[in-house]
Amino acid sequence: MKNLLYALIALMMLYYGLQQISLSGNQMQTVFAMSWLCLAIFVIGGNFAHYLYHPKKAVTEKKSYKQSLQKKRQRQMMR
Repeated sequence: MKNLLYALIALMMLYYGLQQISLSGNQMQTVFAMSWLCLAIFVIGGNFAHYLYHPKKAVTEKKSYKQSLQKKRQRQMMR
């Protein structure tokens, strides 16, 4: 959930930043603007990717609990 919030904050910063940045001008201004936009896109993409592909903690805890129960049952059956 935290990464989704960070991505939305970065989107908001990008929205306000695009109003101030101009891609026309001398070479240094253009290079700065393009690098700033590239970095902003990487930050937004990384946060969304982490939010979408990060495994849920509750699911992994349930699986490990079920696996431990199965192991206990197997040990009891072997006795």
